Amino acid sequence: MTRAEEELGDEKTALKSSEHEESSTIRTDEVEASLKTKDSLSVAFVNGSERSADDLIIDMKGKDDDGFVGLKKADLQKFASDPYWVRLRIIFLVLFAIIWVAMLVAAIVIIVVAPKCPPRPDQEWWEGAVIYQLNPNSFLDTNGDGRGDLKGIEEKLGYIKDLKVTALNLGPFYPSPREDFGYDIYDFKSVCGHYGTLDDFAALVVALHKQGMKLILDFIPNHTSLKHKWFVQSRNNSDISNTFRDYYIWRSGQNATIPPNNWLNVYGEPAWTFDDARKEYYYHSYSKYEPDLNLRNQDVIQLLDDALNFWLEKEVDGFRLIGVEHLFEPEHLTDDDMKVQPETYDLIGRWRELMNNFSFSEKLRKSRRFSRLLIADIDETANKSAEFFNHNGRPGAHLPTNKVLQRLTAPSSANYVYSLLNEWSEVIRSNSKIANWQVGDYNTSRVVTRMGGKDCLNAINMLLLTLPGTAMVYNGDELGMKDVVLEANSNYSFPQNLILRAGQHSPMQWSDKLHAGFTSGNPWIPIAEGYAETNVEAETAHGSGTSHVKVFQSLAALKQEPSFQWGQFSVAVNKSVVFYVRQAEGFAGYLVAINFGPQASTVNFRESYLKDMLPEEGEIVATTHNFGETSRHENYRQKTVINLGTAVYLKPTEGIVLKWEPKTSFF
Repeated sequence: MTRAEEELGDEKTALKSSEHEESSTIRTDEVEASLKTKDSLSVAFVNGSERSADDLIIDMKGKDDDGFVGLKKADLQKFASDPYWVRLRIIFLVLFAIIWVAMLVAAIVIIVVAPKCPPRPDQEWWEGAVIYQLNPNSFLDTNGDGRGDLKGIEEKLGYIKDLKVTALNLGPFYPSPREDFGYDIYDFKSVCGHYGTLDDFAALVVALHKQGMKLILDFIPNHTSLKHKWFVQSRNNSDISNTFRDYYIWRSGQNATIPPNNWLNVYGEPAWTFDDARKEYYYHSYSKYEPDLNLRNQDVIQLLDDALNFWLEKEVDGFRLIGVEHLFEPEHLTDDDMKVQPETYDLIGRWRELMNNFSFSEKLRKSRRFSRLLIADIDETANKSAEFFNHNGRPGAHLPTNKVLQRLTAPSSANYVYSLLNEWSEVIRSNSKIANWQVGDYNTSRVVTRMGGKDCLNAINMLLLTLPGTAMVYNGDELGMKDVVLEANSNYSFPQNLILRAGQHSPMQWSDKLHAGFTSGNPWIPIAEGYAETNVEAETAHGSGTSHVKVFQSLAALKQEPSFQWGQFSVAVNKSVVFYVRQAEGFAGYLVAINFGPQASTVNFRESYLKDMLPEEGEIVATTHNFGETSRHENYRQKTVINLGTAVYLKPTEGIVLKWEPKTSFF
């Protein structure tokens, strides 16, 4: 190549380079101008020096643009009909359907074969409850007059609540001359001044309900005091228009010394007393200070209805009817004929209806506090008691009291305890009713006195609080209080018939201070011996160990478990040990074993007829805490697992509660 040709080639190359730079500059200017007309987030990628269809411009629109940038309709249709995407969609749809059907089938299988939720019966609040029977005259005195009062009860509600109590059964607090511990009433619709006022009563009701507890009142429809205005006016027989003439049981005798018949009252004394004003005899099934009302007189019944409604309006939760066996007497007054009369069941049925009607009134529907409890306080055999549940198809009392355990005295054998449990439980089971149990009350010597000491107390309370149904506890029995001996107290005088029943009325023992902390004045009845050691303060203090009160609290808490609330009850006896199974379907089961005999016993529970109800092992959840030797305490420590197929050794008054979980399986 010649030099001229080389120079010519260099010129052409330079010219092309210059044109390219100029073109690039112009293209850049075009892009910049284009971007200025668009959004600042637009970016252009230019291929080559000239703009062509292959140039790529990405428009990154700002958040304020309303337009949507994506595949166009034509592009979507193109992809929708593409065989690859069609197959992919079908695959995903089939997979989704398979998974959905599998989940549905799995859910159905789980519902069908999985363990069902355990059944829970629709219980009333008193079924399985702990009811604390309280004597207001002897609980706590806050004004120094030597008698308990309503404010004292309100002050100690925290202690009662800590006992795991469901309801408080308040003894008589009505105006009374107190010839019979307040059961001789002369005003059914008021509060005795010793106890406070109706405002104090209202405050107590509010405080109880705030604590989640119920209030049951003692109601005495059988008789009144001699000082009741009804009886005072009834003594006037000369005025024919006197409507009170027939309010009581009046009869003529042969003369002032020979009564209408040979009936005796509950104390074994003549049941008739001659009245000088009326010149007739009046009947009294209790003391002569308590004349029986004529409950065949409808005016009397209406007045008693009014009294019940009066207290229901004040939001009480139930009544315990006292003296039920004596409400009616045979009209013909035949000698020795004192059986329960048919009208008794009718009257209780009437009051059950009265309470039901009140419970479901519009006022209480809004407050959701419906059910009211009716207790018939009786001391009859199990079969006779069953009549009070339902007579000739008419509902009666919710709970006729069961006092068979009040027959327990020292010594009481395991076979005797077994017979008492069977006597009542068989009747209850056959009538599909709720059982109730009590070991003491206002009319019976305290259990520690009857049984000869406190060694048995935890065993008795374990029995009471693990049996089916409602447990009724007399105040102070959780401590191990004993009867006061009145004969040894010359400063106090009581009629003979009261001395026989006064021992269990001694004041509640709160501390080791003067008068056991009951009053700052002089108590109306002496304090029982041993209060310096047996009192609430000592039993609940830090360092008191596993005291009687603490054992009671733990057992009352255990009673709230489903198997103790509504579980089946099957009892057996072997040597000196009474033991029984409590089991509700689908819930933890329990075995309770207590030695009630005079000597130690070794028992293999799985060798009894209860063996099919028992698992191989059980875990200790409660004991009577009286095992003596340290080594035996270790054997019966909480959560210790015991092989129920091996022998268990229990000494007198020792008891244990074993627990096992229910069996669960999908198949």
